[in-house]
Amino acid sequence: MEDRLDALQGVPLEVRQVRTALTREFVGLLDLGDLPALSPAQRERAFLSRALAAKAAQLVSDCTAAEAAEAVVDGADDHGIDAVLVSPATAEIWLVQAKWSDQGTARLDSTTTQKLLHGFQQLVDLQHDRFNARFQRLTGRVTAVLNAPTLRIHLVLAALGDDSLSQGGRGLLAKAASEFNKVGEILDFQVLGVVDFHSAARRDAMPKPVSVTATLSDGWHTNSTPYQTYLGTVTADELAMWYEQHGERLFDQNVRYPLGPTNVNTAVIDSLLTNPHEFWYFNNGITVLCDSVRADYFARRAQGQPVRLELANPRVVNGAQTVAAVHHAYGLRPQTVAEALVAVRLICLDGAPTDLAQRITQATNTQNHVEARDFAALDPQQELIRQDFALSLDKSYVLKRGEPEPAPAAGCNVAEAALALTCAYPDADLVAGFRQDSDVLWRRGPGGAYTRLFGSRPSALQIWRSVRLLRQVRDELATLADGLEGRGRVVADQADLLIAHIAFQLIGSDGIDEPGDEWEARLEATVKLTGVILSTLTDRLNARYGQYAFLIRTFRDGQSCRHLVSDVLRSLERGTDQQTTAPRRPSRERRPNTVPLLVEHGLISDGTQLVYHPNSATEKEALRHWLSEAPERYLATWVNDSRKPLVWAVDGRHYSPSGLVLRIWEEARWMERPVAVNGTRSWYLPGEGSLAELAGELLADAETAGDGPGGE
Repeated sequence: MEDRLDALQGVPLEVRQVRTALTREFVGLLDLGDLPALSPAQRERAFLSRALAAKAAQLVSDCTAAEAAEAVVDGADDHGIDAVLVSPATAEIWLVQAKWSDQGTARLDSTTTQKLLHGFQQLVDLQHDRFNARFQRLTGRVTAVLNAPTLRIHLVLAALGDDSLSQGGRGLLAKAASEFNKVGEILDFQVLGVVDFHSAARRDAMPKPVSVTATLSDGWHTNSTPYQTYLGTVTADELAMWYEQHGERLFDQNVRYPLGPTNVNTAVIDSLLTNPHEFWYFNNGITVLCDSVRADYFARRAQGQPVRLELANPRVVNGAQTVAAVHHAYGLRPQTVAEALVAVRLICLDGAPTDLAQRITQATNTQNHVEARDFAALDPQQELIRQDFALSLDKSYVLKRGEPEPAPAAGCNVAEAALALTCAYPDADLVAGFRQDSDVLWRRGPGGAYTRLFGSRPSALQIWRSVRLLRQVRDELATLADGLEGRGRVVADQADLLIAHIAFQLIGSDGIDEPGDEWEARLEATVKLTGVILSTLTDRLNARYGQYAFLIRTFRDGQSCRHLVSDVLRSLERGTDQQTTAPRRPSRERRPNTVPLLVEHGLISDGTQLVYHPNSATEKEALRHWLSEAPERYLATWVNDSRKPLVWAVDGRHYSPSGLVLRIWEEARWMERPVAVNGTRSWYLPGEGSLAELAGELLADAETAGDGPGGE
């Protein structure tokens, strides 16, 4: 996977996610047989260009991925048309021109528009023999639709970049539409940009809504104020069918999935099987949220009369364990379970406040024990992280207890992510706090660990690399512990998180969320130091607290952990400088990181002044007073050093961009600072842009100069 990430160095996150989504959706569907001589990189770029054309066709016509792939005609003799989608049923034709950009900087200019209009003119003039073999397969359908009295033709210009069409290009399209539509409204045009494709990728990553039917017998009640609510009962077998048809999709908004054979769930099953007629009295029932309700009465339309309710996008937010237990019991004795009734509360969210669903979910989950971690599943930030994992890394990020855990190489869960980010956090107090009470990671508000870890949403790549470092350090410690006895063995077992924290301080966070292998090389070298960290920590522990210190309590005390980390880092800095320097991997062609790229091109002159801009409203508010006390705190001078190019105006010391941002956060005593930062987005060259933006322009210029096949 890291080899693939090498090619994405400096690429915006949205573009990386679109790239992953296109690859996942269209791999194996698109024909590249006409490009046998291309290099692997050129072949991938041609694939992405065609996939972009197919996705554009799919977005504007709502066809399937296979139909969109079949519509692609990109290649020699395509005459500016990358995809032709024909709908005989509606007498419509979509002609797509797509421009791919690895950096998300593709532009729609007059030349692009002219090519598409030229191909359009040939198509309507029935000069189909001029097109390539891919187009020839569609000739019959195209001709038939062109002769239809209700013909509509849609020109679609798609670019992985800004969706603004040049003034000249828009004028050409407007003129063509005006002339062609003199005989009726036949021709129109549409422009798609990176925002459209990224939104589609995010929608595709979301679970599709389902619908179920709830049959309420006599005696149910409804309230319409303030929100539409139905109170009644359904038969247990109907509930079992919900789960049979839709499984855990019913619990997407619950704080967890069914937990299996807990004592509570086993009792539910026993009650259903032994005394179904009394089940209603002993069970709390379920709460279901839905987007809309359609009522179908069996006879008289009145409250309390038998009714069948069709629930759109139902979510069981309380009672997931009951539903799963009913389904399990139904599989054992369906006729017995069919005699049981289950209390239901159905709440329609149409017109309700946007946060009502979350508040109901938090308030109603009390039947089985709810852990503090479970409520993280309700945080919208966590859903964005899950999407980032799927779109950027093609990996799973599990939010809820009870959901199947991914294989180690296939992803992680939110608890492991939180623990890894805790170890990466600059202050060892969080690690000590976790040793005292693991729920500390989920506490929010001022000073809360959860806010510090996830408040400024970390990227999927940052989390995944943090998880991998923690895993590898712990694996190394487990191996080392087998050969240790006594105190050394106890330190290896009890201080694993503190040792991982020290490893994170050694490796640093610079570049952790930038694709490429530089950080990977540092990870490999840092893991090899695990044994050195262990022995140094043991020595420093004995020197500071004596050989009889109560280790378990020591590793739970924040101040003790901070002292030990400081001691170990000073010792390593004095005695193991060569060991802590990450070796370079053999050089190979890949995109450089931002700072080396800027230094290599000499884009910024030595002595140029840069200004620090906080990247979020939270960061800006937290630092506003401290920064305003001394204006020089905003300022740094650039020197062309690929490792530490910034000289801070406050102390005259050299820093990396991320290192200086972290130093500013530390000096400002920002307690809720994030785990890591992309510093190249925080330092600006006045009038030019951030360091990341300047590097992106360099890469875009290089890409334009070497434009590969399939880009038109």
